[in-house]
Amino acid sequence: MSELIAQSCAKLEEWKENGQFYQTDDSILNDIITELERLQSSNATSFRREMNKVTKLLSEKIIYLNESILTVFMDDFLQLLKQWRESQNFQVSYDSETCENLCSIFTDSNYSHYSQNESFIEEFKQCLLAIARLGQVMYTHSNMKVISSLFINYTIIDSHNKGYLIINSPFEDAIFKCLFAPYTAEVVTQLKASAKSGERSSAERFVFDGLFDFLMLMDRDRLEKQAWIVRKHLLPSVCELVKGYASEGERWSESAIRMLEEATVLFLYYVQMTETSDQDLDVQISLVDTAIKILPGNCRSMEFHKHCMQYVYLGTQNDKILDHLKSEKLTPTMLKLLTKYENESDIQFNIYRILAAIMTEDDIKRLADPEKIARVFLDCLRGIMHDSVWIVRLKNLLASLKTLLQHDQIRDEIYKQSGISLFIQCATSSQNDPLVQQRALENLLIMSFNKNVQKELKENTDFLEYIKNMSENSTNVDLQRASESLFWLLTKEETSESSHSTDQSSKTTYDIMISYCHKDKDLCFQLYDRLQEDNFRVWIDRDQMHGTPLEAMSNAIESSEFVLVCMSDGYKQSGYCKMEAYYAVERQCLIIPLVVKAQYRPDGWLGIVVTGRMRVDFPKYGFEDAYQKLIVEINRTRAEKKANLKPNLTGMHHEAPSKNTPPINEEKTKPQSTYQAKADHRLPSNIEQWTVDDVQQFLLKQHLESLLPICSQMTGTRLLAMYKMCLVNSPLMFQSLNNELVMSNTKEKRQMLTLSEYLQFLEETKAFVPALIEKSDPTTVPRSALCVIL
Repeated sequence: MSELIAQSCAKLEEWKENGQFYQTDDSILNDIITELERLQSSNATSFRREMNKVTKLLSEKIIYLNESILTVFMDDFLQLLKQWRESQNFQVSYDSETCENLCSIFTDSNYSHYSQNESFIEEFKQCLLAIARLGQVMYTHSNMKVISSLFINYTIIDSHNKGYLIINSPFEDAIFKCLFAPYTAEVVTQLKASAKSGERSSAERFVFDGLFDFLMLMDRDRLEKQAWIVRKHLLPSVCELVKGYASEGERWSESAIRMLEEATVLFLYYVQMTETSDQDLDVQISLVDTAIKILPGNCRSMEFHKHCMQYVYLGTQNDKILDHLKSEKLTPTMLKLLTKYENESDIQFNIYRILAAIMTEDDIKRLADPEKIARVFLDCLRGIMHDSVWIVRLKNLLASLKTLLQHDQIRDEIYKQSGISLFIQCATSSQNDPLVQQRALENLLIMSFNKNVQKELKENTDFLEYIKNMSENSTNVDLQRASESLFWLLTKEETSESSHSTDQSSKTTYDIMISYCHKDKDLCFQLYDRLQEDNFRVWIDRDQMHGTPLEAMSNAIESSEFVLVCMSDGYKQSGYCKMEAYYAVERQCLIIPLVVKAQYRPDGWLGIVVTGRMRVDFPKYGFEDAYQKLIVEINRTRAEKKANLKPNLTGMHHEAPSKNTPPINEEKTKPQSTYQAKADHRLPSNIEQWTVDDVQQFLLKQHLESLLPICSQMTGTRLLAMYKMCLVNSPLMFQSLNNELVMSNTKEKRQMLTLSEYLQFLEETKAFVPALIEKSDPTTVPRSALCVIL
């Protein structure tokens, strides 16, 4: 052992025992430097041993270090880091400890500026690249403790203690390579296996406190370019981690929950793991489902539960995830969570936004207190509309309000609570983002179908002048379209009765106008192309996403024989589509409703528009069969219109050339089966026990043959389900059954269900419904749980 170093260390130990720290004595430091340099040239083993001893004491802040000794230490530190990354090990066992000592010195705030020199930056970058390249062997090495500490310290320094974003980091490329390394995803997933322990591994610290923190502090524009790749590599692992908490979260340590919080907040607000795209859709749905499973349980971290609720809300922004959430019938669950989190405003607000997306028209109609949900949204709007910090929430809030405004009850409450003035402020403020202005105008467009709202807006001359100017001069095509549509709706002249000629077809330029929502464009464009092939004259707005002059739309409706209303959730929620449909009704066009989204059933204003009209369901029947049914309906309507024309108008009637109409595929016309009643057949007293044959015999014996085309393959359980649906909304089911009968046969002569037969079906079926089911039927309850809680 070096006697000179021993004497110097003895003095340092004495100061330490006496609690004397941050001493100043360059003579001691110079003696240490002299002896270390001598040993380095003469005895490498002694040098390594003495370096370990010296760095251990000097890392304990006993004495201020001068430039000379820091230079010696940095040179040695760089050599050790290079040795580790090249051989994945150290030549001398205690060099690992020396490396940790040097890390402690250079992460001290007094000396951390040394880690900003070019040599250190280059060496540390090479270490990161080695981790990305070699994966597990580097991640599991004890020296990862040093790398993690250096990385975390660098992030703090470069972001000025996390007060500023990191721009043009020399480590950026190497960090992304680490993020995309396969073993990084394994580290995230494996946290759930080690979560019960309070000790976090160096690999976990490197990923969660190093890599993830760096992403959160990156310049947003630079992060956005890489975000989709981060999602691709890490979304499945984050999902598995959340699942691990869902199954065993009660046993997780506080440190593991903290890392879970960091991961979820990163992927919610920075990388936006659940953004509205179809990337890894199955994983996104799984993540949302897991969040829903977690929320009703014991809350160990309110922050994490807020993140879970935010995941569910963001899921509603994707059409496919929203369809999944609706299929899960989550309204009762969300209502229970309103009570559970009654003191958590952020969670409550997200619950309301989720309900806005998933509630059905029937849910809204049964609301006992619709003014409350309107008040929650408007209070939030008032609180954030003038604060740029909340710009993303403001955009999402206006989108949620757009969904709610499709319901008349909510729309009326928004009007009563002065929502119009708030929308006008959002739309006209020059400081607002164009998307905020656009969504505010779209909300006003939806509300303007109310006469009171129209009157108020028409009387606001300043606002009218503003939207007129925007419609003519805005360079933002979406904002221009919203302005133009609202201005057109407010200022268009009322159509006189005399303009509604019964013989509208004499002036048609087009056979068909297709009214659709841009989200459904693929199917609608396919339909347009097919109609064109069959020589129909068709008008469609192929650039609907960016808007076209409203004059072209109104002219198309006025000049078309038929308007095809392509129904979906998006169509119902769109103010533009509502405007087209209402104008088609006003012009007394021949409307044919098309279902373009699987299992969609129109309600609200759209249900009123298409009531009594035969619907063609494209997802249900497939494109070819549905197209044939559409042609049949066009031909039937034309023939019916021709037969109804007065003799003196017959000469004015425009009849489309027969070449326009493609021949019906007779092979697709299903023959009607023949059913015979059995005199000795006895029905079980309980409808739930009926077989398919029992159902057929029941209909035959009650002279309800009209229902056979749609009920002949039903069991009693399914017939009971249909009966219950009739009880819930009898008029709507009467229309739906007739639509089904029409669609069950492509022949132009159709058998319809009469009102008398329908009432007979309800009366005769009731005798076979068990009393217990009849008494527990929810249709007898005047209000749902939704009414009570809201």
